Amino acid sequence: MKVMTNACDTLRTKLVEGVTANTERCKDYVMNSIGIVTLLKPHFGYQKCAAIAKEGYTTGKSLHQIVVDEQHLMTQAEWDATFNTQNLIHPKFVK
Repeated sequence: MKVMTNACDTLRTKLVEGVTANTERCKDYVMNSIGIVTLLKPHFGYQKCAAIAKEGYTTGKSLHQIVVDEQHLMTQAEWDATFNTQNLIHPKFVK
């Protein structure tokens, strides 16, 4: 039991304490993920979202580049409303 206690204490002090998330990098990971295309399904339907996801996967472009910048399917304001932090945590699928 003492060995396990020491192992847990060492893990806590050497690894866990002081670790903080890089919030900007985490946000970049989320926003550059193809998986967030599911939030667009109520807007465009399954087929269009699948095509957008495929284009992002094959070209390496972000969904934002495809949807807002290139195809002009959403305005920046609509994109921001759909992909705000609260909507990513607790999605409200409203057009």
